[in-house]
Amino acid sequence: MYEEYNRLLSFCSIRHAIRAEELLSQAAIRVAAVPIPREINITCGQCILFMDEQEGQLMAVLRDKNVYWAELFIRDSLNKVYEKIAEYEDFIKKT
Repeated sequence: MYEEYNRLLSFCSIRHAIRAEELLSQAAIRVAAVPIPREINITCGQCILFMDEQEGQLMAVLRDKNVYWAELFIRDSLNKVYEKIAEYEDFIKKT
């Protein structure tokens, strides 16, 4: 499902995930909101899927609107493999 999306962004709260989906939709950034895969976390949670070429624009929108996320992953949907490439605190320090 949603094989074309190769990035996954998880959130610390459902509230931030919903807000992110709304803002990104308004900014014409294609995302899909889905539950966090069990391969990442077995708790209930929400994440968004998107394409890597939209990462810069997506992160700028979230930063400008103070939407906090938890972890960023590279996503291989066919093999259900997720490689964590950033955590919010580390990412913010770099930008």
